[in-house]
Amino acid sequence: MPRQAPTLVEVARAAGVSTATAARALGNYGRVKESTREAVKRAAERLNYRPNELARSMITGRTQSIGVICGDVHVPFFAGVVRGITDVARGRGYTVLITNSDEDWDTEVESLGILQGSRVDGIIVSPSDTHRIDHLRRWSESGRPLVMVDRASARLPTDAVVIDGPTAVEAAVDRLFDLGHERIAIVGEFSPAAEVERLFAALGEGMDGVDAFDFSPSITRLIGYVRAHRRRGVPLDQALIVGSGAYSIDAAEEATARALRRSVVPTAIVTTDNSMSLGAFRAVRASGLRVPEDLSFIGFDNQDWTEFAEPGISVIDQPAYSMGQTAARMLLDRIDGADTPPRIITEPATFIERGSVASRA
Repeated sequence: MPRQAPTLVEVARAAGVSTATAARALGNYGRVKESTREAVKRAAERLNYRPNELARSMITGRTQSIGVICGDVHVPFFAGVVRGITDVARGRGYTVLITNSDEDWDTEVESLGILQGSRVDGIIVSPSDTHRIDHLRRWSESGRPLVMVDRASARLPTDAVVIDGPTAVEAAVDRLFDLGHERIAIVGEFSPAAEVERLFAALGEGMDGVDAFDFSPSITRLIGYVRAHRRRGVPLDQALIVGSGAYSIDAAEEATARALRRSVVPTAIVTTDNSMSLGAFRAVRASGLRVPEDLSFIGFDNQDWTEFAEPGISVIDQPAYSMGQTAARMLLDRIDGADTPPRIITEPATFIERGSVASRA
């Protein structure tokens, strides 16, 4: 017959301690002298002991696991975020359960239920809708830690890790103005249209009255585009604000193609995320316009294709891996009892200059 798995009693006996002390040493709870803890761990390794996670969670109230609700794990940005999360979590003895919402609210709610059923100690989420967050509020109000990544919500005060999208896009548009461009298009999801209208209604009261965290990431980046135009005194042309209507490469390609078929085409394009970048660039290539001779192009996110395209694409690079690391540290610190006011950590974006931008002078 196969040998039965070693028990906690056997580990305690091998280490010369009581079963309760062995449980505290391996579960990292209660008071245990460091020398005793090391002796118990050596005994466990020697016997190839594996703890009963269910039993331990009933004692400690923890499962040593965290959940992640990812917008779209297929997207390189989110893949980088998840890698940063898992590397930090593993280093602190946590496993990570990853779910994928596909940027769909109903799927996100379902994912949260799955993670709740798995009794994870906390979650990191990139919310698909920063307004419809009652499910996240209920989680947070239950006393379990929650950290948002890539997006924050003005409607739920909780820890978050974001980049300063408005400033990054404003700097990119400024760069194009400096090079003599006047008709600069921005390609983003910008859906629903009512959200764009709400932004412009708020902007009518001045830039200081706009809370960027009350909008989706694409809309917050549009804020930077508007800022650059207003500061330069350049009138906004609504025809140059190109909304795909969906978070889709194909939708971005179709919307950009329509914009390029107008009687007066832009001299430059800035995009608001990775899917918009690829879709817009495909449309530019199909139009026969040359980059950068006929049209300058600045993408969002440093994807592999942007480096190897001909010419190489200048991009606003998000520190995805670092954002994941920061989010994981914030969550694990909360799980360990950190009791400070919610923080929103803004990580800097970097502009990577390649060959897709040229002067219009």
